[in-house]
Amino acid sequence: MQRIQTFFADLSQQAGLADEIIRLSPRRRAAAKPYQLGDVQEQNEVYLDLATGADFTKGGLTGTMVMIFFYMALLVSPLLGQPDQVDNYLTFFSVLFGIAFITLFIEVLLPFPMPVRFNRRTREIYFQDRRKLYHVPWDEAVAWMQQTRQVTQYTGATRMTSLQVLLQRFRQPDEVIALQLSLPMGKTPEIQGMLWEYLRCYMEKGPWFDEEGEPLLASNRDEVLKNRWGKKADLRGSWQACEKEMELGIGTKLGSFFLMLSQVGFYPAALVQDWTTAVARRRAEKGQWDKRVRERCRPDGPTTRLYDLEVEEGLHRDDSEDHPEAAAR
Repeated sequence: MQRIQTFFADLSQQAGLADEIIRLSPRRRAAAKPYQLGDVQEQNEVYLDLATGADFTKGGLTGTMVMIFFYMALLVSPLLGQPDQVDNYLTFFSVLFGIAFITLFIEVLLPFPMPVRFNRRTREIYFQDRRKLYHVPWDEAVAWMQQTRQVTQYTGATRMTSLQVLLQRFRQPDEVIALQLSLPMGKTPEIQGMLWEYLRCYMEKGPWFDEEGEPLLASNRDEVLKNRWGKKADLRGSWQACEKEMELGIGTKLGSFFLMLSQVGFYPAALVQDWTTAVARRRAEKGQWDKRVRERCRPDGPTTRLYDLEVEEGLHRDDSEDHPEAAAR
């Protein structure tokens, strides 16, 4: 993966950030404990999906429309007590919810924002942007954190910490992208480091582990996924997340109160958005992921890496001599 290594070195030098970037390694601990703020969309014995920011907006238009129409229907429901207004009431809201159904249909058919996928069987990271497939072997992954501080007269001082990893395009290794693994707003290096440690524990220690990063024999998938932020209509999960943030010192009681109040008010929109997102995600899983990725994410699928296919085609020199520990795996 010489191109990725060179890309990272050039990026650091050109930006003048060589002393400000914290480089992360798949072989070295990044934090005392693993933790993720609901970023994990799916986790099983074969792969882990890390949701992207674009995933959060899917189904939002349909959910908002249904919520507005629902509250409108409640406000004018007294009209149902007037016999001469019942037909008008039903006709009007039938049209409105018909529009919402058409919007739902369109949102389901539109391409779904794909997650970042970590495959334990092939030890690779995948990401797909429409028809462009990107990947990197886990053992050669180049990731880093960078903290910035922005000060404005409107918001005061705002700290952001980005967590990024480099991937290259399949069969076009000269095209390298820097992929954001987690939204940087409100994140500290400690929190982003805990997320990277979570991913490292998954890839290195096994699919299931406890809060200390120690391997578990039994699956704790339900516990991991119940608080994922990709699920909006989850009041209990939201409150538990708020409690966790307060324990870590990154949340307040007042902020948690207003957050929960808004969650209750927007619950109808969240419920519809979750359903829309679930349908779109199932459709994307079957049709949007590249066939090679789908095959390698089956429990009985190929164990060869996409990188190995590129080596066979002469796109890379085989780096196994430089990294015998990776070849031994």
